This record gives sequence, C-alpha cells and structure tokens, in this order.
Amino acid sequence: MFQNAPLATQIRFVRECPSAECLNQTLFELAKKSGFDYYQFNLFLPSGLLQSHVSIFSHSPENWLEQYWQNQLAAHDPLLLMALRQNQPIIWHELSTTDTMVTEKGMAIMDQRAEHGMREGVTLPIHSGQGHHGMLHLSREHATGDVLSTLPQLGMLYPYIFQRACDLMSPPGPNLSERERQCLFWVSEGKTSWEAAKILGITERTVNFHLNSAIRKTGCKNRYQAIARNVAAGQLRPDLQRLSIIKNIKA
Repeated sequence: MFQNAPLATQIRFVRECPSAECLNQTLFELAKKSGFDYYQFNLFLPSGLLQSHVSIFSHSPENWLEQYWQNQLAAHDPLLLMALRQNQPIIWHELSTTDTMVTEKGMAIMDQRAEHGMREGVTLPIHSGQGHHGMLHLSREHATGDVLSTLPQLGMLYPYIFQRACDLMSPPGPNLSERERQCLFWVSEGKTSWEAAKILGITERTVNFHLNSAIRKTGCKNRYQAIARNVAAGQLRPDLQRLSIIKNIKA
C-alpha cells in the first residue's frame, strides 16, 4: 500500500502521479491514515488579480459541496478567508468572532459543517510564488480535541501534493521571453517606456515592441491588463541583481 511505503517512495509516487484522480486517491488514503473522515483540497489558479479558477479534490459528506457553492458560502467562509491570507494551520474549534475575518455568518457556516458531520477539523493553507493558493480541509465526525498530532506524515507530503496538483491542473501559461518579462516588470514599477529603455539599454521603440508582443501572448487588451495578469500568475519576478538587504539577523 502507498501509505505504508517509505517516505522517499511516497514522495516519488506523488511527484509522478499521472492524473488528478490518482492524486485524489492519494489524499483519500492519507486522510484516512491520519484519522480523518473527510477532506477537501481547494486549489485556486489565478486568471487575473481578482479572478481565480478553483479545482476541488474531495471526499465530503453527501450534498455538502453542492450546498456550499450553490448558496455562495465562500464569500463568508472563515476557513477560506483566513487560508488565503496565512500559512499556519487553522484549528476549527479555536475560531472566534473576535478574529477579524470571522463573522457571525462565518460561524453559521461552521455550524453547517458540523451538521453535515464535520464536527472537528483543521485547515492547512499553502501558497506558491506563481500565485496559486491551496487549502486542505481535514475533518472528522467525532471530536477528539487533538487535530495536529496525526498530521506529520501528511504534512511532509502536502507540499508535494500541492505542487503536483498545480502541475496537473494549471493551463499552459504564455511563453514570454526574458526581455518581454523585463519590459513588463519595469513598466509595472511605474516606469515609462522611455525610462525602461534607459534602464535596459535598448531603444524606446524596442521596449514598446516587446510590450506589444507580451500583450498579444497573454491575450490582453493593453499593458496594464498584461501586468495584472502576469503579476497574479507570478510571472513578474524581482530583479535579483537589485536586491537590498534591509536587516540581517544573526544567531
């Protein structure tokens, strides 16, 4: 069985999963071994600064997902709102309306989860430099008061599961050249085409040529939309030759 194999073998298996169905089965086995009855892994793939496509891997109580999305509960779901903004685990029974992102509507959603049998749980957020966001909800029907002690194995594999899910579910991105990225980056920093040309040591006409090429490749209408789409996708990276250390903390 996959779950009884050495960790290195499990990692290799996850990295070589041929399909989303294979990855979902892996999550099913790991959740069960960790003592959870249900899981839901949401993968958010950016399509713009404010838009994302969501892929869901799950073993959830009957009708829960349909009710969740049809009633648009995501807008008030404290697990989703918190997971998009942090990296540390979210322990469900510790949620309180004293948290800025937990409202009375949010607590009502948690009550609905409990009514569906998800009475105790933990959410594990994870994020990538390409603008992908993941959150794994693990829950059980019977409360034990401890949702963390059985997670070490799953926690070790989770980054690999997330990366494999990103690889399997992400549509192919635009194949921007390095010069196109550079021109977009400097314009995103507020530079004009003329200023970007001076920085890069090329002509303003050449900068505009590369910007227009990037706009066409990304299916955008103008440079501003192209910047937003590529920032959301993590395509515009800082210039590593221009890093400045603001603080160096030594042991």
